[in-house]
Amino acid sequence: MSVLQGFEPVNPSATVGKCVLTVTPRYARFNKNTVEELGAPRYVQILTNPHTKQIAIRECNESDVNAIEFVKPTRTTASVTLNLPVVLNAILKFFDFPEVEDDEVAFAQLKGTPFPDDKTIIFDVNDCRQGVMKKRGRKKGVDYSASSRKATSTAEHAE
Repeated sequence: MSVLQGFEPVNPSATVGKCVLTVTPRYARFNKNTVEELGAPRYVQILTNPHTKQIAIRECNESDVNAIEFVKPTRTTASVTLNLPVVLNAILKFFDFPEVEDDEVAFAQLKGTPFPDDKTIIFDVNDCRQGVMKKRGRKKGVDYSASSRKATSTAEHAE
């Protein structure tokens, strides 16, 4: 009997983590694990089921009906963001986002269930987490130049 009987090797190329779809009124973002679970396909189909309130994504070929470019061949991307109006119109029907301030954005996060044999991931809207987050990036009307920061910090220390 070997000391390693019953042990299984750890696969360093296996997908780790959960498949997550983040939806806002402006985009739908598939996280890195979703992209990797699908094998970073060039084209996908986005499918919706209004009866069960589910969203699915599956790998397809460019010639398939309703194929949407997903991972561009020139990019090695961690996540994929889709903001095509046709995709957003289909997905946003499932959500009722609240009105938010200008520096905030309403979102919904959906965990996906992968079906590797079908090269498909299904996201259940009924089991989503909704919230509001601050917008990322520069704020409107704020001067981010180096001289502005230096002048501001000097004035703060003088008081």
